[in-house]
Amino acid sequence: MATVTATLNLVSTDLVSDSISMSVSASISAAHTVGISRSKITSTAIGTTSGQVILIDASLWTPPSYLYVKNTSASASDLVYVYAQTAADDPIIARIPGGAFMLIPCDNTTDLSCYGSGSGIVVEHAVIGTLA
Repeated sequence: MATVTATLNLVSTDLVSDSISMSVSASISAAHTVGISRSKITSTAIGTTSGQVILIDASLWTPPSYLYVKNTSASASDLVYVYAQTAADDPIIARIPGGAFMLIPCDNTTDLSCYGSGSGIVVEHAVIGTLA
């Protein structure tokens, strides 16, 4: 079983009237991971499945699992849109600019995929969890 420690540090002297310095950590134990993958996105819209990247296939994982996604572009204007594949409206759940990342817990009821603001953006992604 793998253990991953995720840590978020927020430090600022000018965000609010007082300085802030806080750190939150979570230890995530998982029986399985898919490793870290890099995939090139060639799709620029929802509904064009060719060229999109499937980030998590909900049927393969038991909750909770954690999804890591990083937009490897050096340009903040290169956006990666993460959305939930639903029967109704495919809501966008994150917009990740170049150089940014996200780590979210998943309930494993909906597949998550992504597309880009332009073709050729490379996304780094991994699932940490237990296979169903």
